[in-house]
Amino acid sequence: MLALGQCACQWDDSVGVTRPAQASSLGSNPSPRSTWLRKESLLRSRLVLFGVLVVAGAYVFANLRTGWMPFDDGMIAQSAERVMHGQLPHRDFDEPYTGGLSVVNATAFRLLGTTLWTLRVVLFAAFMAWVPAVFYLASRFVRPLAAGALTLLAVVWSVPNYNAAMPSWYNLFLATFGVAALFRYLEAGSWRWLFVAGLAGGLSVIVKVVGLYYLAGVLLFLVFHAHARARSAVANHAVRGPVYAAFVSASLALFVAALVILVRHQFRAPEVVLFVLPGALLALLLARNEWAMPAGASRERFVLLARMLLPVLAGAAIPVALFLIPYVKGGAVSALTYGLFVLPMRRFAFASFLAPDLSVMLALVPFALLVIGAHRAGSRAQRPLAIMLAVVALVALLVSGRSELAYRLVWNAVRSLVPALTVIAVAVLWRAREADARDPLLRPRTMAIVCITVLCSLVQFPFAVPIYFCYVAPLVVLMALALRGYATPQSAAVPGVLVAFLILFAVVRVNGTPLQSMGVAYQPPFPSAPLKLARGGVDVPNVHADAYNEVIPLLAAHARGGYTWASPDTPEIYFLANLQNPTRSFYDFMDDPVGYEPRTLAQIDAHGVTAVVINRLPFWSKGITRGMYREIATRFPQSRVIGPFDVRWRE
Repeated sequence: MLALGQCACQWDDSVGVTRPAQASSLGSNPSPRSTWLRKESLLRSRLVLFGVLVVAGAYVFANLRTGWMPFDDGMIAQSAERVMHGQLPHRDFDEPYTGGLSVVNATAFRLLGTTLWTLRVVLFAAFMAWVPAVFYLASRFVRPLAAGALTLLAVVWSVPNYNAAMPSWYNLFLATFGVAALFRYLEAGSWRWLFVAGLAGGLSVIVKVVGLYYLAGVLLFLVFHAHARARSAVANHAVRGPVYAAFVSASLALFVAALVILVRHQFRAPEVVLFVLPGALLALLLARNEWAMPAGASRERFVLLARMLLPVLAGAAIPVALFLIPYVKGGAVSALTYGLFVLPMRRFAFASFLAPDLSVMLALVPFALLVIGAHRAGSRAQRPLAIMLAVVALVALLVSGRSELAYRLVWNAVRSLVPALTVIAVAVLWRAREADARDPLLRPRTMAIVCITVLCSLVQFPFAVPIYFCYVAPLVVLMALALRGYATPQSAAVPGVLVAFLILFAVVRVNGTPLQSMGVAYQPPFPSAPLKLARGGVDVPNVHADAYNEVIPLLAAHARGGYTWASPDTPEIYFLANLQNPTRSFYDFMDDPVGYEPRTLAQIDAHGVTAVVINRLPFWSKGITRGMYREIATRFPQSRVIGPFDVRWRE
């Protein structure tokens, strides 16, 4: 992705936006002075990007060992290890995600060692490839220094909040690469970049099925762009294509219906506003364009849309097809389908979290008033206003460490941006603006970011805990930046103070803090210590380190035959102890409840398990029943309680 940051573009220093490279080739040859200015701008951009990479890389790497949830790290690691041993996700075990990332992590285990640290090294490598893509996108709207600051803002609201190698981080990275590919398509006009955008979507799907949201966002953008291209080709003399318009409208209606079906299990006003309304507004904009602004006959419209869709669909199909090969050969397509689309339904009863009440969106009011006031203030008032804002921001930053109200005010405002910005985006894009004449690419670029951000924000459903917002937060930063391009040009002092405040707030009040308190109140990071285990490599809270550093050696001393049973919801035990799981489940709530106890006991007996671990404080599933515990205690009479774990064995 470094190539995206160095693509051929002309920097217009008078307005701070980039122009397509081919635009400079029209007319006479560029003067020596303009050539020198372009080279100077490119050098400046590269230097800023290098500085951002150094700062972001050093900051994230320094904290890469911290932040863990044992069941997350354990699930990702055990899945990769089972793949490394030749098992196939969904056929041989209940993989919570699609399984593509487990293949990547299994390869990393072979090359770098079977430790939790290896998973984070892979995440860090992907993160470092992602940073230039964010800078590239930001540089399409602002000058290099501002793009660098906004890239750092995106960074501190992403991986540093939770350093575990979760699939959702890779979905974010791939969505960003996809937006960058769409930008290159808009600049270069080559179908190859549409293919790359589709490829990013296909890779995202095989990491986690929510990659489909990104692809849906791309399709919405292509409907918008196909209309814009057709309209520009026929100007104001276009005939109406009612068949095409009806087809698009019906498709958009099905899209909105799909959003409603998605949230049907939690059909509340907050879920509708956060997850249905933004997509519905985009659908309304697209349908209105088709009926209010004719763009040609239906036949030509279908052909143009197909020419855009085919490269995207081909790019998406290739990684998916390659991923499907072992399932087709092994007759396991039905198992994959069940694991991706049926089994996750069980999560609604256990791993779901309601969206916050709509009242939290009131936190946007002070920030909205600030933006409006800065916009209406005269040029002479900008600097005093920025100084006053800086003082207020500093006070708010200090107070937010003690005041839940101040902390939540900032957090809730940031988290509520997607629906608010979508309303603004639809209003702005409803008709042509003066800014569109200044930069012809502003409109399609903005729509691309808006569509993909809105759809990718669905990653928060049905588990709308604060950290899930961080999986889309960098795209929200870019969405806000794109919309600022439609504001009247003004001093960067006030926006600069706001960006600096949000960076500092993330670094001081969010990064490294416990996930349980994120979005609720500031809590300092837990004192931590290394996992002194061969398969560790990460730092965990002291209470966890004390427990696992004692449980794992005790379990390994009594477990014979290479198997153990750890439950409920303790996949990390298997990985850290280098022992195999006799069941196909990582989390008990995902197992079939019918006949669970006799089936599990039969598996324990069949694999000759000699030592087990019972988690007395499971995070998701219910604790084991008294009857199950009696059966386990009969088989494994020796025991020792360490922290929340009851380690039992037989001699």
